[in-house]
Amino acid sequence: MEQERLIPQQRQIAQLILSFSPDLMTMQHQQWQILGDINAQNMFRIDQEKHTIYIMNEMFHLSFELVQNQQTPFIQYNFHYQDQHAELLEDFFLNDVGFLTDQLNEQHSLFLKNKAQQLRELIAKQIYQWVNGPTRVITCLNHISLAQAELLDRRLMVLGMAKYACFAHSKQMGTDLDPALQQHFSQLCALHIVNGDDFLPLQGLMDCYDELCHSAAQFLPSALYRIATLTFEQKFNLDELLDHQMDFALLQPYALQQSHVLSFVRLMNRELWHKDDLLAKQNFLQPNAQIWQKKVARLPIFDYSRTVNWLFKQDAMVLDWLSAHIQHSHVRVAVTALSFVDTSQIHPCIILLTLQYFQHTCARMFIQSCDIHATTEQWFEHQNNQSVVLKGQQQTVEDQRIAISPSILYLDEWMNLLRNVANKNETIVKQVYKKISRVMQAYMLHLHHIVQDLPHELLNYVHPSTHQNRGFYRTLRRHHVPVNEFRALFYLRYQNLRVSVFDAYVRDYLIYCFNENREIAKNSTWLGLFHHAVEWHRQLHKDEILARLKQNFAVNTWNAVSPQTILQYSGWSFEELHHIERIIEESNVFHHCLAMSYAERIMQGEYVAFHMSSPHYAQSLTLGCHIQAGKLLFDQLEYPNNQKAEQLLVTIAEQFIQWFNEHFSPALK
Repeated sequence: MEQERLIPQQRQIAQLILSFSPDLMTMQHQQWQILGDINAQNMFRIDQEKHTIYIMNEMFHLSFELVQNQQTPFIQYNFHYQDQHAELLEDFFLNDVGFLTDQLNEQHSLFLKNKAQQLRELIAKQIYQWVNGPTRVITCLNHISLAQAELLDRRLMVLGMAKYACFAHSKQMGTDLDPALQQHFSQLCALHIVNGDDFLPLQGLMDCYDELCHSAAQFLPSALYRIATLTFEQKFNLDELLDHQMDFALLQPYALQQSHVLSFVRLMNRELWHKDDLLAKQNFLQPNAQIWQKKVARLPIFDYSRTVNWLFKQDAMVLDWLSAHIQHSHVRVAVTALSFVDTSQIHPCIILLTLQYFQHTCARMFIQSCDIHATTEQWFEHQNNQSVVLKGQQQTVEDQRIAISPSILYLDEWMNLLRNVANKNETIVKQVYKKISRVMQAYMLHLHHIVQDLPHELLNYVHPSTHQNRGFYRTLRRHHVPVNEFRALFYLRYQNLRVSVFDAYVRDYLIYCFNENREIAKNSTWLGLFHHAVEWHRQLHKDEILARLKQNFAVNTWNAVSPQTILQYSGWSFEELHHIERIIEESNVFHHCLAMSYAERIMQGEYVAFHMSSPHYAQSLTLGCHIQAGKLLFDQLEYPNNQKAEQLLVTIAEQFIQWFNEHFSPALK
């Protein structure tokens, strides 16, 4: 920041020094000649067919090719210009440029600004070195006249860059400038200092640099890019690529032939990467610790051929996530459940979102399903079960079986029990997973129907967590999709309730269904399950409030304030809420805190609430009033979700209260 602040002052001094010497003016012209027509538009160009990045209007280039062997670098580059080596720029492009593998992430503008400034200065310094700028400036300063030295000193002191006449003093003493001063002033005539923003404007350079950082998929051969995305989670530089050349050489055959499953190769022991049959399906079904690294945890990876067959049909997007989470048994349960569903027509984004949504819940559903089948089909007494026993059963001292219960702590044991009992009979497995598969299918199809008419480019932004990613708003604008309309697609609605399809609202209800062994129909839809979930949540809320209120009050009803249940006034109906269940219902439907915050005061005769409705208004309201000295006093009038009513309706409510007090206030005494 300090250096940036000083540049305008340095520019004045540089321009003064240039005026002292025709040679330095010639040097400036030479620098511009080298720079030529370079600008932000031609700073970088990528030839996808040749897998080449051209730099600075094709002055330099970087080329990439498939790995031929472990000795010949697969990156070839040329940073020479007219027999001069651009060392500064070579080092920058090999070590300082971070190429992103996560294409959705956005780089911070301050980071881009710093990088663009760094690149601009390096270009200027490199050209400055080529024209021998530092030496020529020092030569000039050592030969300026005394008058020029005095002029330079005065300018330096006016700008606060010097405290004494250092140049004039040197001339008068007949000595050379101090080496530190020589070094400082020798750098001032580079293009970025002399010309300021006229030399490669910063904003354009920021934009093209950002594009370069996101261009790895364009310049790398697809097989190498696939390996790079798995090797480097977020970004890489070219020197790091070269450091991993041996790994690239080993993984390249798989990247060329079975690219989508490549992420699983990286979970295998590296000394076996040279083998041709690592991705044989059998390796996923056998507990071979020589093949798989310890971090995959439970072996085999999957218990059933159907699951592995489904796995190999999936897109890299799905498999990359699965391989990163395969050490978790609950993820394997989710995959097994989804393998019983036809996903062939479903976009990979939707399949992945379905797995992510159910990844934890599936395990609990699976255990409940296993527990029911184990009880009814006597799994624990099955001849193939030699490893577990139901907790609570008597065991002899010699019995080494593990005692398990329907708890998530014993997920692996339940998975092993099913595998042993089924003994490759996938009909048994399908029965256990049937209800899980049905709810996952319902969710997946619900998302599929939402997105089926959307441009595929937008499917990367379905989940709300991606809405801050690079290009979200730009992509929406390109396809003329308003942000609010896009987000609204992924909400479930019922009356005044609005729930994100990614929330746990329905999922919590499903856990209850599995715990209670409720049937899940084959044709269940997510919307239908949502409607059941609404009733379940409301009943749960009602029971919770009732239980809490009953701890404090022994009554469910009390004397009404109104002479009749519903009063009519000026075309409006006012229903007094004087029963605890009616208050809870109003709170549930309107999503406000009437039951929790006001029930006690209503019971004690300090407050009264009315349900206010009219056949001429689609939406009803809740009117709340204080009771003081036998009269009603207006407190609040709200739509659902605590939305305040407009003044017109507030006026009607106040008129009703006045009318009520005039006609019925004696009943309050």
